[in-house]
Amino acid sequence: MAAPARAEAFFDSLSADEQAKVDHGEIIVKVEKTDAPLKNFLVVGRIEASAADVFRVFTDYDNYSKIFNIKETKVLGREGNVLNIRAAFQLPWPIGEKWLVNETRLQPERYSFVYKRTEGNITEYAGSLRIVPKGPRVCEAYYIAKTDPGIPGLPTWLLNRFQESMLPSSIQSVRDQLKRPKKAP
Repeated sequence: MAAPARAEAFFDSLSADEQAKVDHGEIIVKVEKTDAPLKNFLVVGRIEASAADVFRVFTDYDNYSKIFNIKETKVLGREGNVLNIRAAFQLPWPIGEKWLVNETRLQPERYSFVYKRTEGNITEYAGSLRIVPKGPRVCEAYYIAKTDPGIPGLPTWLLNRFQESMLPSSIQSVRDQLKRPKKAP
């Protein structure tokens, strides 16, 4: 399973101005140029930590609720580097809980993974992550996501706007997690 080819092209498409913003600590968001109503979004941010540490946090599914402020996650099964993960999200009334099971294919040697919804009441949930080392204690995270929570009556333009404004928090949450003091064993 791979992320959509158009979305993967995002990885190599930062302008010099966008790269300068990332180099100075900004988290940038790019929107896929397509006629499809629901867009892929690329979020890129620099993280002051090793690529291995960043990948460890992005794949710490047992602690996703604490890291990313979602209701719960649970690894349902694992076969090699393929995981089936259930995630639940508590949305405001009258929507309530939304959930999904996704298949995540890890590529730890590349500090990357791809994921895709396989079941649940969230209509679409797919994307990928790639972490690019930029030095021993610095890297860049490239996160592509496309989500439709399946909320009746929610216009696509509003859903796209919501994703564009919320997705940078995924990188910021990892930054915050890496700054927290480590607990003694």
